[in-house]
Amino acid sequence: MLELTGKTIFAIAPHVDDVELGAGGTIYQLGKTNEVYYIGLSLPPLVEGKTLLSEFHESAKILGIKPENVILKNYDPRNLFDVRLEILQFFYDLNQKHNPDIIFIPNSKDIHQSHEVVFAEGRRAFKYSSILGYELPWNSFDFKMDVFIELSREAVDTKVKAINAYKTQKSRMFFSNDIVGDLARVRGKQIGKEYAECFEVIRMIL
Repeated sequence: MLELTGKTIFAIAPHVDDVELGAGGTIYQLGKTNEVYYIGLSLPPLVEGKTLLSEFHESAKILGIKPENVILKNYDPRNLFDVRLEILQFFYDLNQKHNPDIIFIPNSKDIHQSHEVVFAEGRRAFKYSSILGYELPWNSFDFKMDVFIELSREAVDTKVKAINAYKTQKSRMFFSNDIVGDLARVRGKQIGKEYAECFEVIRMIL
């Protein structure tokens, strides 16, 4: 098993809350021994901005992300396509400044239009880093389960807490505690463990 310590990690969310849902347990665990940056490009639509931001910062705190490592933009959540060149430049500048080792972005099969933009531009900007695509099952017809990361019970419980911080989002089906816990258990059983998250390998540099 690879030991990940002392790495610089980018967790990139087209909309704040995507990272928590797709990789919250892994981000929490990796944050104990690595420098994790949360990069959010937009707020989800239909929620008052100040309320959502307050919920986001509470969620990031629960995951152990340092406030100074939170980098937020305010692009239109429904249309990242029109600013994809700005996003590419933004990613390029971040890459030049931080030289990250591992990038988490939406996977290649994610059909959400804004997630497709982040996948495409992330792959371009961070091609010299390892890139893993996280799983949001409700956005995918297919998903390549290439890498499984075992999660502790603490990590799963922390992921649930981080998602529960989004009180205004709890009516949405995929913010269910049952769904989060059940998916972690299913992925764990696939590798003979209690809990796990899985990811698509977009690029792996060892």
